Amino acid sequence: MRFFRFIKYLSIAVLLCSFSVNAADSLRKLKVSLLLEHEAFLVWYGIDQGWDKELGLDIELSVKDVAGIDLMNDKKVNSGAWDVAGVGCVPAVIGSKGIDITYIGIGNNEATSTEILVRPDSDILKTKGANPDYPEVYGSKETIHNKTFFIRKLTSASYILSNYLEIFDLTYNDVKVVDGKLSDFVKYMNAGNGDAMILWSPSTYEAQKDGYKSVATAAQVDAIVPLLFIACGDFAKNNPQTLARFLAMYDKAVRIQKNDPKSLVEPYKNFLKIYSGKDFSDDFCLYDLKAHPVYTIDEQLKLFDSESNMSAIEKLERHLISRIAMITMQPNAKYDPKEFKHDPSDLFLKIAKGIVDSKK
Repeated sequence: MRFFRFIKYLSIAVLLCSFSVNAADSLRKLKVSLLLEHEAFLVWYGIDQGWDKELGLDIELSVKDVAGIDLMNDKKVNSGAWDVAGVGCVPAVIGSKGIDITYIGIGNNEATSTEILVRPDSDILKTKGANPDYPEVYGSKETIHNKTFFIRKLTSASYILSNYLEIFDLTYNDVKVVDGKLSDFVKYMNAGNGDAMILWSPSTYEAQKDGYKSVATAAQVDAIVPLLFIACGDFAKNNPQTLARFLAMYDKAVRIQKNDPKSLVEPYKNFLKIYSGKDFSDDFCLYDLKAHPVYTIDEQLKLFDSESNMSAIEKLERHLISRIAMITMQPNAKYDPKEFKHDPSDLFLKIAKGIVDSKK
Protein backbone atom coordinates (compact mmCIF):
# COMPACT_ATOMS: atom_id res chain seq x y z
CA MET A 1 0.00 0.00 0.00
CA ARG A 2 2.81 2.41 0.89
CA PHE A 3 4.53 1.62 -2.41
CA PHE A 4 1.45 2.48 -4.46
CA ARG A 5 0.94 5.67 -2.45
CA PHE A 6 4.56 6.59 -3.15
CA ILE A 7 4.05 6.04 -6.88
CA LYS A 8 0.90 8.20 -6.78
CA TYR A 9 2.66 11.14 -5.14
CA LEU A 10 5.71 10.69 -7.36
CA SER A 11 3.42 11.04 -10.40
CA ILE A 12 1.95 14.24 -8.97
CA ALA A 13 5.44 15.63 -8.30
CA VAL A 14 6.47 14.91 -11.89
CA LEU A 15 3.40 16.73 -13.18
CA LEU A 16 4.11 19.73 -10.97
CA CYS A 17 7.68 19.88 -12.18
CA SER A 18 6.44 19.59 -15.74
CA PHE A 19 4.24 22.62 -15.19
CA SER A 20 7.19 24.67 -13.96
CA VAL A 21 9.30 23.72 -16.96
CA ASN A 22 6.57 24.35 -19.51
CA ALA A 23 5.01 27.46 -17.96
CA ALA A 24 5.56 29.43 -21.19
CA ASP A 25 4.17 26.79 -23.55
CA SER A 26 1.46 27.50 -26.13
CA LEU A 27 -2.12 28.13 -25.07
CA ARG A 28 -4.04 25.00 -24.25
CA LYS A 29 -7.52 24.92 -25.78
CA LEU A 30 -10.35 23.89 -23.49
CA LYS A 31 -14.04 23.59 -24.41
CA VAL A 32 -16.13 24.35 -21.34
CA SER A 33 -19.91 23.97 -21.29
CA LEU A 34 -21.84 25.40 -18.32
CA LEU A 35 -25.37 26.18 -17.23
CA LEU A 36 -26.71 29.73 -16.96
CA GLU A 37 -26.14 30.03 -13.24
CA HIS A 38 -23.70 31.10 -10.56
CA GLU A 39 -20.67 28.87 -11.26
CA ALA A 40 -20.70 29.89 -14.93
CA PHE A 41 -20.35 33.49 -13.79
CA LEU A 42 -17.18 32.72 -11.84
CA VAL A 43 -15.66 31.02 -14.90
CA TRP A 44 -16.78 33.89 -17.15
CA TYR A 45 -15.33 36.39 -14.69
CA GLY A 46 -11.96 34.64 -14.71
CA ILE A 47 -11.90 34.78 -18.50
CA ASP A 48 -13.01 38.42 -18.46
CA GLN A 49 -10.12 39.22 -16.13
CA GLY A 50 -7.66 37.45 -18.42
CA TRP A 51 -6.67 34.84 -15.86
CA ASP A 52 -7.14 32.04 -18.38
CA LYS A 53 -4.44 33.51 -20.63
CA GLU A 54 -2.17 34.09 -17.63
CA LEU A 55 -2.45 30.36 -16.92
CA GLY A 56 -1.83 29.39 -20.52
CA LEU A 57 -5.44 28.50 -21.36
CA ASP A 58 -7.58 29.30 -24.36
CA ILE A 59 -11.11 28.61 -23.10
CA GLU A 60 -14.06 28.28 -25.44
CA LEU A 61 -16.95 28.96 -23.06
CA SER A 62 -20.53 27.89 -23.80
CA VAL A 63 -23.27 29.00 -21.37
CA LYS A 64 -26.70 27.46 -21.90
CA ASP A 65 -30.06 28.08 -20.25
CA VAL A 66 -30.75 24.37 -19.86
CA ALA A 67 -30.37 21.64 -17.23
CA GLY A 68 -27.35 19.48 -16.48
CA ILE A 69 -28.90 16.41 -18.08
CA ASP A 70 -29.08 18.36 -21.34
CA LEU A 71 -25.29 18.85 -21.28
CA MET A 72 -24.89 15.12 -20.67
CA ASN A 73 -27.18 14.39 -23.61
CA ASP A 74 -25.15 16.82 -25.76
CA LYS A 75 -22.12 14.64 -25.04
CA LYS A 76 -23.96 11.47 -26.00
CA VAL A 77 -24.95 12.99 -29.36
CA ASN A 78 -21.63 14.73 -30.03
CA SER A 79 -18.49 13.34 -28.37
CA GLY A 80 -16.73 16.67 -29.00
CA ALA A 81 -19.43 18.80 -27.37
CA TRP A 82 -17.21 19.68 -24.42
CA ASP A 83 -14.01 18.82 -22.56
CA VAL A 84 -15.27 20.14 -19.22
CA ALA A 85 -18.86 20.61 -18.08
CA GLY A 86 -20.48 21.87 -14.91
CA VAL A 87 -23.56 19.89 -13.87
CA GLY A 88 -25.41 19.04 -10.70
CA CYS A 89 -24.51 15.86 -8.86
CA VAL A 90 -27.59 13.98 -10.12
CA PRO A 91 -26.92 14.33 -13.86
CA ALA A 92 -23.20 13.85 -13.16
CA VAL A 93 -23.84 10.51 -11.47
CA ILE A 94 -27.19 9.20 -12.74
CA GLY A 95 -27.17 10.90 -16.13
CA SER A 96 -23.64 9.81 -17.01
CA LYS A 97 -24.41 6.17 -17.81
CA GLY A 98 -22.52 5.26 -20.96
CA ILE A 99 -20.25 8.32 -20.79
CA ASP A 100 -16.61 8.15 -19.72
CA ILE A 101 -16.18 11.06 -17.29
CA THR A 102 -14.11 12.04 -14.28
CA TYR A 103 -15.16 14.33 -11.43
CA ILE A 104 -12.42 16.94 -11.14
CA GLY A 105 -13.80 19.59 -8.77
CA ILE A 106 -16.74 21.31 -7.13
CA GLY A 107 -18.30 24.49 -8.49
CA ASN A 108 -20.57 25.34 -5.57
CA ASN A 109 -23.38 24.11 -3.34
CA GLU A 110 -26.87 24.55 -4.79
CA ALA A 111 -28.75 23.29 -1.72
CA THR A 112 -30.03 26.69 -0.57
CA SER A 113 -30.75 28.12 -4.04
CA THR A 114 -32.84 25.26 -5.48
CA GLU A 115 -36.46 25.40 -4.39
CA ILE A 116 -39.95 23.97 -4.70
CA LEU A 117 -42.24 26.88 -5.57
CA VAL A 118 -46.03 27.25 -5.55
CA ARG A 119 -48.62 29.96 -6.14
CA PRO A 120 -49.22 32.24 -3.15
CA ASP A 121 -52.76 30.88 -2.73
CA SER A 122 -51.68 27.21 -2.80
CA ASP A 123 -53.14 25.06 -0.04
CA ILE A 124 -49.69 23.48 0.31
CA LEU A 125 -48.68 26.69 2.13
CA LYS A 126 -51.42 26.25 4.73
CA THR A 127 -49.43 23.68 6.71
CA LYS A 128 -45.87 24.00 7.96
CA GLY A 129 -43.92 21.43 9.94
CA ALA A 130 -46.45 18.62 9.46
CA ASN A 131 -43.45 16.33 9.85
CA PRO A 132 -41.81 17.56 13.07
CA ASP A 133 -38.40 16.43 11.81
CA TYR A 134 -38.71 19.08 9.07
CA PRO A 135 -40.18 22.14 10.82
CA GLU A 136 -39.44 24.59 7.97
CA VAL A 137 -41.05 22.53 5.20
CA TYR A 138 -44.55 23.39 4.01
CA GLY A 139 -47.15 20.86 2.97
CA SER A 140 -48.99 17.81 4.23
CA LYS A 141 -49.94 14.42 2.91
CA GLU A 142 -53.42 15.70 2.10
CA THR A 143 -52.43 18.97 0.41
CA ILE A 144 -49.65 17.44 -1.71
CA HIS A 145 -51.57 14.37 -2.87
CA ASN A 146 -52.49 14.47 -6.59
CA LYS A 147 -50.71 17.78 -7.19
CA THR A 148 -48.88 18.39 -10.50
CA PHE A 149 -45.17 19.20 -10.29
CA PHE A 150 -43.14 20.65 -13.16
CA ILE A 151 -39.56 19.36 -12.99
CA ARG A 152 -36.64 18.59 -15.26
CA LYS A 153 -36.18 14.88 -14.83
CA LEU A 154 -32.78 13.35 -14.07
CA THR A 155 -31.65 16.56 -12.40
CA SER A 156 -31.45 17.70 -8.80
CA ALA A 157 -35.18 18.43 -9.13
CA SER A 158 -35.95 14.70 -9.28
CA TYR A 159 -33.82 14.11 -6.20
CA ILE A 160 -35.39 16.98 -4.27
CA LEU A 161 -38.93 15.94 -5.13
CA SER A 162 -38.26 12.35 -4.07
CA ASN A 163 -36.97 13.59 -0.69
CA TYR A 164 -39.90 15.99 -0.32
CA LEU A 165 -42.46 13.27 -0.96
CA GLU A 166 -40.78 10.87 1.46
CA ILE A 167 -41.15 13.40 4.26
CA PHE A 168 -44.92 12.91 3.96
CA ASP A 169 -44.83 9.15 3.23
CA LEU A 170 -45.72 9.78 -0.39
CA THR A 171 -44.26 8.47 -3.64
CA TYR A 172 -44.31 9.57 -7.27
CA ASN A 173 -47.48 7.52 -7.67
CA ASP A 174 -49.25 9.99 -5.38
CA VAL A 175 -48.51 13.06 -7.55
CA LYS A 176 -48.32 13.99 -11.21
CA VAL A 177 -44.90 14.84 -12.62
CA VAL A 178 -44.46 16.78 -15.86
CA ASP A 179 -41.02 16.94 -17.44
CA GLY A 180 -40.01 20.01 -19.42
CA LYS A 181 -37.66 22.94 -19.90
CA LEU A 182 -36.86 24.99 -16.84
CA SER A 183 -37.44 28.22 -18.77
CA ASP A 184 -41.04 27.23 -19.51
CA PHE A 185 -42.23 26.37 -16.02
CA VAL A 186 -43.15 29.89 -14.89
CA LYS A 187 -45.07 30.40 -18.17
CA TYR A 188 -47.03 27.21 -17.56
CA MET A 189 -47.82 28.18 -13.98
CA ASN A 190 -48.78 31.74 -14.99
CA ALA A 191 -51.22 30.21 -17.48
CA GLY A 192 -52.90 28.31 -14.67
CA ASN A 193 -51.32 24.93 -15.34
CA GLY A 194 -49.84 22.70 -12.65
CA ASP A 195 -49.47 23.29 -8.92
CA ALA A 196 -45.75 23.45 -8.18
CA MET A 197 -42.35 23.67 -9.88
CA ILE A 198 -38.77 23.08 -8.91
CA LEU A 199 -36.34 25.77 -10.03
CA TRP A 200 -32.82 26.91 -9.32
CA SER A 201 -31.26 30.35 -9.41
CA PRO A 202 -31.59 32.68 -11.25
CA SER A 203 -34.94 31.22 -12.39
CA THR A 204 -36.12 31.27 -8.77
CA TYR A 205 -35.71 35.03 -8.76
CA GLU A 206 -37.95 35.45 -11.79
CA ALA A 207 -40.60 33.23 -10.21
CA GLN A 208 -40.52 35.04 -6.89
CA LYS A 209 -40.94 38.36 -8.71
CA ASP A 210 -44.18 36.89 -10.07
CA GLY A 211 -45.31 36.11 -6.54
CA TYR A 212 -44.46 32.42 -6.24
CA LYS A 213 -43.58 31.16 -2.76
CA SER A 214 -41.08 28.58 -1.59
CA VAL A 215 -42.34 25.51 0.24
CA ALA A 216 -38.87 24.00 0.67
CA THR A 217 -35.27 24.33 -0.44
CA ALA A 218 -33.07 21.37 -1.28
CA ALA A 219 -31.25 21.84 2.02
CA GLN A 220 -34.51 21.72 3.97
CA VAL A 221 -35.36 18.27 2.56
CA ASP A 222 -31.85 16.88 3.10
CA ALA A 223 -30.94 16.92 -0.60
CA ILE A 224 -27.20 17.36 -1.15
CA VAL A 225 -26.74 19.12 -4.49
CA PRO A 226 -23.19 20.25 -5.21
CA LEU A 227 -22.37 21.41 -8.71
CA LEU A 228 -19.60 19.16 -10.02
CA PHE A 229 -17.01 19.96 -12.66
CA ILE A 230 -16.60 16.90 -14.82
CA ALA A 231 -14.16 16.14 -17.63
CA CYS A 232 -14.13 13.63 -20.47
CA GLY A 233 -12.22 10.54 -19.40
CA ASP A 234 -9.69 10.50 -22.25
CA PHE A 235 -9.19 14.26 -22.08
CA ALA A 236 -8.53 14.03 -18.35
CA LYS A 237 -5.94 11.28 -18.83
CA ASN A 238 -4.10 13.21 -21.52
CA ASN A 239 -4.43 16.78 -20.19
CA PRO A 240 -4.20 16.83 -16.37
CA GLN A 241 -2.29 20.13 -16.34
CA THR A 242 -4.88 21.85 -18.52
CA LEU A 243 -7.65 20.81 -16.13
CA ALA A 244 -5.55 21.86 -13.16
CA ARG A 245 -5.07 25.31 -14.67
CA PHE A 246 -8.82 25.60 -15.12
CA LEU A 247 -9.34 24.74 -11.44
CA ALA A 248 -6.62 27.24 -10.44
CA MET A 249 -8.41 29.97 -12.39
CA TYR A 250 -11.70 29.10 -10.71
CA ASP A 251 -10.04 29.11 -7.30
CA LYS A 252 -9.00 32.73 -7.83
CA ALA A 253 -12.63 33.77 -8.38
CA VAL A 254 -13.76 31.63 -5.44
CA ARG A 255 -11.41 33.45 -3.08
CA ILE A 256 -12.73 36.82 -4.20
CA GLN A 257 -16.30 35.71 -3.60
CA LYS A 258 -15.39 34.49 -0.13
CA ASN A 259 -13.51 37.64 0.84
CA ASP A 260 -15.37 40.40 -0.98
CA PRO A 261 -18.65 39.30 -2.62
CA LYS A 262 -19.79 42.91 -3.04
CA SER A 263 -17.00 43.49 -5.56
CA LEU A 264 -18.58 40.87 -7.82
CA VAL A 265 -22.09 42.36 -7.90
CA GLU A 266 -21.58 44.59 -10.95
CA PRO A 267 -19.83 41.96 -13.07
CA TYR A 268 -22.47 39.41 -12.05
CA LYS A 269 -25.17 41.78 -13.31
CA ASN A 270 -23.28 42.13 -16.60
CA PHE A 271 -22.94 38.36 -16.95
CA LEU A 272 -26.65 37.78 -16.37
CA LYS A 273 -27.57 40.53 -18.81
CA ILE A 274 -25.34 39.05 -21.52
CA TYR A 275 -26.62 35.50 -21.22
CA SER A 276 -30.23 35.98 -20.10
CA GLY A 277 -31.03 39.35 -21.63
CA LYS A 278 -32.57 40.39 -18.30
CA ASP A 279 -31.68 43.01 -15.72
CA PHE A 280 -31.08 41.83 -12.16
CA SER A 281 -30.86 44.06 -9.11
CA ASP A 282 -27.79 44.62 -6.96
CA ASP A 283 -29.66 43.07 -4.03
CA PHE A 284 -30.40 39.88 -5.93
CA CYS A 285 -26.84 39.51 -7.20
CA LEU A 286 -25.34 39.93 -3.73
CA TYR A 287 -27.94 37.57 -2.26
CA ASP A 288 -27.29 34.97 -4.94
CA LEU A 289 -23.53 35.12 -4.49
CA LYS A 290 -23.94 34.54 -0.78
CA ALA A 291 -26.53 31.79 -1.38
CA HIS A 292 -23.96 29.72 -3.30
CA PRO A 293 -21.25 28.46 -0.93
CA VAL A 294 -17.99 27.88 -2.78
CA TYR A 295 -14.89 25.92 -1.88
CA THR A 296 -11.21 26.73 -2.20
CA ILE A 297 -8.85 24.11 -3.59
CA ASP A 298 -7.75 23.23 -0.05
CA GLU A 299 -11.37 22.75 1.01
CA GLN A 300 -12.12 20.65 -2.07
CA LEU A 301 -9.10 18.44 -1.44
CA LYS A 302 -10.59 17.48 1.92
CA LEU A 303 -13.84 16.46 0.18
CA PHE A 304 -11.96 14.42 -2.43
CA ASP A 305 -9.51 12.84 0.05
CA SER A 306 -9.89 9.05 0.18
CA GLU A 307 -6.53 8.17 1.73
CA SER A 308 -7.90 7.02 5.08
CA ASN A 309 -11.45 6.15 4.06
CA MET A 310 -14.08 6.76 1.41
CA SER A 311 -14.09 10.45 0.37
CA ALA A 312 -17.10 12.72 0.76
CA ILE A 313 -17.52 12.75 -3.02
CA GLU A 314 -17.43 8.95 -3.18
CA LYS A 315 -20.02 8.79 -0.40
CA LEU A 316 -22.23 11.22 -2.32
CA GLU A 317 -21.92 9.08 -5.44
CA ARG A 318 -22.81 5.94 -3.51
CA HIS A 319 -25.79 7.68 -1.89
CA LEU A 320 -27.20 8.84 -5.24
CA ILE A 321 -26.69 5.42 -6.82
CA SER A 322 -28.65 3.89 -3.93
CA ARG A 323 -31.54 6.22 -4.79
CA ILE A 324 -31.63 5.59 -8.54
CA ALA A 325 -35.09 4.01 -8.39
CA MET A 326 -36.58 7.10 -6.71
CA ILE A 327 -34.66 9.66 -8.77
CA THR A 328 -35.52 8.04 -12.10
CA MET A 329 -39.09 7.30 -10.99
CA GLN A 330 -38.69 3.69 -12.14
CA PRO A 331 -39.04 1.66 -8.93
CA ASN A 332 -39.06 -1.71 -10.69
CA ALA A 333 -36.12 -1.13 -13.03
CA LYS A 334 -32.93 -3.14 -12.53
CA TYR A 335 -29.62 -1.29 -12.32
CA ASP A 336 -25.97 -2.27 -12.09
CA PRO A 337 -24.35 0.22 -9.68
CA LYS A 338 -21.02 -0.23 -11.45
CA GLU A 339 -22.45 1.52 -14.53
CA PHE A 340 -22.72 4.76 -12.55
CA LYS A 341 -19.38 4.78 -10.70
CA HIS A 342 -16.65 7.12 -11.93
CA ASP A 343 -13.99 6.95 -9.21
CA PRO A 344 -13.44 10.65 -8.32
CA SER A 345 -9.82 11.79 -8.59
CA ASP A 346 -8.04 14.43 -6.52
CA LEU A 347 -5.08 14.47 -8.93
CA PHE A 348 -6.23 17.62 -10.75
CA LEU A 349 -6.84 19.53 -7.52
CA LYS A 350 -3.41 18.56 -6.22
CA ILE A 351 -1.73 19.84 -9.36
CA ALA A 352 -3.89 22.99 -9.18
CA LYS A 353 -2.79 23.55 -5.58
CA GLY A 354 0.83 23.42 -6.74
CA ILE A 355 0.06 26.03 -9.39
CA VAL A 356 -1.72 28.33 -6.93
CA ASP A 357 0.95 27.96 -4.25
CA SER A 358 3.71 28.71 -6.76
CA LYS A 359 2.12 32.09 -7.52
CA LYS A 360 1.84 33.25 -3.92
